[in-house]
Amino acid sequence: MLQNQIQIKHKAGRSFSSNIVLLLVFAAVMLIGALISPLFFSVQNMRNIIVGAATFGILASGMTVILIAGEIDLSVGSQVALTSVLMATLAPISLTLAIVASILATVTIGILNGVLLTKTKMPSFVLTLSTMGIVRSIALVIGNGQPVYGVPRSYSNLANTTVGGIPLVAFLLVAIYLFTWFFLKYTTLGRSIYSVGSNSEAARLTGINIDRITVAAYAISGLMAGIAGLYYTSYVTLGLPDGAVDYETEAITAAIIGGASFFGGEGVVTNTLLGFLIVAIVKNILNLMGVSPFVQPVAIGLLIIIAVGVRTMRKS
Repeated sequence: MLQNQIQIKHKAGRSFSSNIVLLLVFAAVMLIGALISPLFFSVQNMRNIIVGAATFGILASGMTVILIAGEIDLSVGSQVALTSVLMATLAPISLTLAIVASILATVTIGILNGVLLTKTKMPSFVLTLSTMGIVRSIALVIGNGQPVYGVPRSYSNLANTTVGGIPLVAFLLVAIYLFTWFFLKYTTLGRSIYSVGSNSEAARLTGINIDRITVAAYAISGLMAGIAGLYYTSYVTLGLPDGAVDYETEAITAAIIGGASFFGGEGVVTNTLLGFLIVAIVKNILNLMGVSPFVQPVAIGLLIIIAVGVRTMRKS
């Protein structure tokens, strides 16, 4: 008992210091942005950061849930692309039908990911890498490999809608992160996800159905991918079967920077929000510097290496 209390206190102290470091990193990238360009703190640029990065910001919320469960989901970017194609294809018939069909599609993909994972016991990296390709192929087949037009103007205007000068999607992001925070902290299912990610065998011995928890985590990831896809469709104003490439990497980066662990059982979604903002700001700084989009993934890769490296050294 005493040893457990010591471990809890040590973990709490480490979490507090990690939060301080995260805030310092956030402040540092903001300062760098201000030094790089006088346009950085302009209202328009702040809007561009949020509006341009919101898609992977939504994905990062669901990715945090998956990482806490001790798994990973590489198919979310493809799910966003599929959603955009479904929206553009079905919206001319019925916008409501398009939205419902898109959400059902991504939640179903999430559930299938979870079921296949629990039944086959294969690594989630391998499974979702496979479904990433399958879902992307489905999007390409539906769109015949071409952009799909048909998104109503009223819907495509939502991405640029502001309320009191603040992008509407900023309120959506806050709502999603508050929902995910409440879910993980105060619901039985959320706490069970932490338990399964921390020690699946111990969770099983306490009566937790590990398979159901895993499937539920992937269903939540699918839901967030669907919501992200709905926003992405409005942002790009059409269906892009080859769109949202590497968005899963950016979502993982945001979650890892925020403190989620590849080994499960750790992660606070409010910190993921900070991680998302750090990644979005870094990308914006690179754009202001005129760095080629083809080179920018190098920065994302370095962020992952640094974040994981620092966490590994701290644990050691």
